[in-house]
Amino acid sequence: MRLRSSFAALLLSATLALTATTTAGAATAPPREDSTQRPVFLVKGYTPGHACGSKWDSAGTLFDRSNWKGTLHRVGFYEEDDAGCDVRIDRDGKGTVDTSLKDLGRELAWKIHDMYSAKGQTVDLVGHSMGGLIIRAALAGYAKGDRTWPDTLYVEDVVTLGAPHKAAWLGALCLSNLQCREMYYPNGTFRRWLGPKLHQAEGGTDWTLVSSNADFSVSAGNGAPTDIGAQHLVRYSARAGLDHTQLRTIRRVAPFPLRYTNNGGAWGGQRDGAAPLRVTMNALYWHSRW
Repeated sequence: MRLRSSFAALLLSATLALTATTTAGAATAPPREDSTQRPVFLVKGYTPGHACGSKWDSAGTLFDRSNWKGTLHRVGFYEEDDAGCDVRIDRDGKGTVDTSLKDLGRELAWKIHDMYSAKGQTVDLVGHSMGGLIIRAALAGYAKGDRTWPDTLYVEDVVTLGAPHKAAWLGALCLSNLQCREMYYPNGTFRRWLGPKLHQAEGGTDWTLVSSNADFSVSAGNGAPTDIGAQHLVRYSARAGLDHTQLRTIRRVAPFPLRYTNNGGAWGGQRDGAAPLRVTMNALYWHSRW
């Protein structure tokens, strides 16, 4: 795998065997393919009271300049979220910090189903911080066969950026609300329901977890753990200087030292790795190698 800034450089990468499994559903999943046509749902993190749509402005600029054809959907779930988030997953637009991540995951799954899966189309998902847990919840409920979830869900690729897959110490600063407790407690009700492994949508889902050793909200090990079933892990060196927010915002071409592993293989390293948003876009594009 070459985590550089252009698709052409990545063509030299070793082919990766897909380990995604197929979940039974109502129809045959669309074929996996290298494509810039897929819609992408961008799920932000814990941001009560902040502007919503602007959280993904940097990603939107990069995808547009790279001629990505699929629609970029920015996902909101707080009552105060602005119209810049065109997809809302809080019922009646009344979401608060006490809205469960499980409930948000269910609503995200239904949005994906109603907008695309029901029409035989697959999508890609990107989650920053808490948004990665919302995405996990969306796929978990489907994979578990929960009857309150849609019976068809097509998600080809998922990338999480600084998501607290194990735990987030920053959640300790706001334990008075449910979302922080669900992020913080590794053995809480939500975490036990979520399970220790990543889940799959129908037809298989390729997971890439990105983290940084300069992220003091979610450690590199918690953001890209080796034991939850992700096909690809990327951990930026502390020398790259990428903090929690910058995993969501940095797109510029520059040398970003990193380490990576594919399908449980040996860790490799690059001193001139790509920026996190470029890694994200590359991971969404390739269906069998990147």
